[in-house]
Amino acid sequence: MEEVLIAGGKGRLGVSGAGFLHLFWTPGSQVDLDDAMKSIEKMQGLGAGLALPLLVEISDVTMSAAARGAFERAEAVLAVAMVGSTVVDKVLAAALGRHGFCPHAYFTSRAEAIEWLDSLVSSQGRGLRQA
Repeated sequence: MEEVLIAGGKGRLGVSGAGFLHLFWTPGSQVDLDDAMKSIEKMQGLGAGLALPLLVEISDVTMSAAARGAFERAEAVLAVAMVGSTVVDKVLAAALGRHGFCPHAYFTSRAEAIEWLDSLVSSQGRGLRQA
């Protein structure tokens, strides 16, 4: 999977061979509104106008309220599987999952998150929508 650095190196974003976006935030990162907007723009570009499923790794990441709001309004993805490892990660995932435009789930296992995304895509027959 080819990845691009985003947000001044705080994160990496790419498209997996399975056809989903993979966003990895470096542990210890503080994601602000500008970081969120740049990552959303890159997601839309990588999807070439289609909303793709997203696997996002958020272990030990803090995110400003403005950044969370930008992600909640973006509607740039088909589904979101968030992977974390702490109670704080779970709280962040819950905050990011409050909007209703696509399914969200939190996992502590990357493999389980990928399995969930694959099952959603299979059940929807890859019915990707325009972003």
